[in-house]
Amino acid sequence: MTDEPQDRQAPDLETLQAAFQAFTETTQHLQESYEKLQAHVRALDLELEKKNAELEQNLKEKEAVRSYLNNILQSLTTGVIVVDGDDRITTFNKTAERITGRQETECRDQTLSDVFDVDPFARLVERVRDAADTAPVFQESVLTTGGRDLRIRTAASPVLDGQGQRIGTMLLLEDITQLKRLEEEAERNDRLRAMGEMAAGIAHEIRNPLASIELFASVLKKDLAGDEENQDLAGHIINGVRNMDRTISSLLLFAKSPEPSRSRCDLNRLLEGLLADPAQLQIPDNVNVVCDFGAGTMTANADEHLLKQVFLNFLRNAVQAMPVGGTLTIKTGHSEAPSADSLHRHTLTTTLADTGVGIAQHDQTHIFNPFFSTKETGTGLGLAIAHNIIKAHHGAIDVDSQPGIGTTFTIHLPGADETAS
Repeated sequence: MTDEPQDRQAPDLETLQAAFQAFTETTQHLQESYEKLQAHVRALDLELEKKNAELEQNLKEKEAVRSYLNNILQSLTTGVIVVDGDDRITTFNKTAERITGRQETECRDQTLSDVFDVDPFARLVERVRDAADTAPVFQESVLTTGGRDLRIRTAASPVLDGQGQRIGTMLLLEDITQLKRLEEEAERNDRLRAMGEMAAGIAHEIRNPLASIELFASVLKKDLAGDEENQDLAGHIINGVRNMDRTISSLLLFAKSPEPSRSRCDLNRLLEGLLADPAQLQIPDNVNVVCDFGAGTMTANADEHLLKQVFLNFLRNAVQAMPVGGTLTIKTGHSEAPSADSLHRHTLTTTLADTGVGIAQHDQTHIFNPFFSTKETGTGLGLAIAHNIIKAHHGAIDVDSQPGIGTTFTIHLPGADETAS
């Protein structure tokens, strides 16, 4: 009776021991698996950390490249406008802002027709869209901005994605207003030079017969003593010949291309002297003169005698342009911008503005031509001679006029600290 329970307890103990052994082995196996899993997780963490560092570096590099490319885009001297397939603006660089007078913030996501009152690019974009190839298309047009007309040259080409599909159009803008003005001035100079040579030859041929006519008319007037009526007729002939001689003298002065005798010339003092001398310039009471002379001395490297002739001509024209009165504004100042046909960095500007009748737009390109005049009694040589004198000083003349509002002439001359050759 006492041995039977002991016999039964022996297998139970063995079973229990086997269970503990299995539990221990299982626990050990789980511990090993856990350690392997921890090691694997640590390896994954290191790999993830490495990948994150690589990704962060890659993003930094891409951001640096994007910033670099954007800096290049914003630094281009050519305006860049990019539109998508719906003609909505996606890119608008700083040069495009300067040329068009629009800001990128107000242009982005807007269509070209929304941004510009008169869209100068619509036809160009259509041509690019309809073209079979990807060759750029060029166009010259006029863009009105800030109350002034700009001549711009535009190149347009399609924007392609990685598969070669068109996703938009790129417009490259170049402001050629100054270039066109210089081309027109160069053409005018060539034309004036040819006209001057021809006029000089004709003037010399006419002058000799005129001298003979004046001599014979003087003799005739003397022989007609006592006959006042016929003497007056002879006197008219003499006066007419002398008027023609003065015109020929002016023509020869225009054709001669004067050589300035350069010296230091204070423009403020010169203008003040002209305004204070009624023998040279008579200003009616109904014309108000406003002077805004730059501070200090405005010393030009110029021929004072020739400049007097230039300024007298402009001042007289301004007074004559205001028959019912008005305001004549005279302003002098410095400018660091180069003049139209010189390389001088330091330039003096003299502005003469009247509130007179103005000059029609179609006449403004001819006012420096000899014998062109809008006045009934004018010879049309004054501005032509003034233009030649300023050109001989390596300067330039700009004109801005609106009929019924007035005319502004701006004269650019090299400063005395520059060497003009």
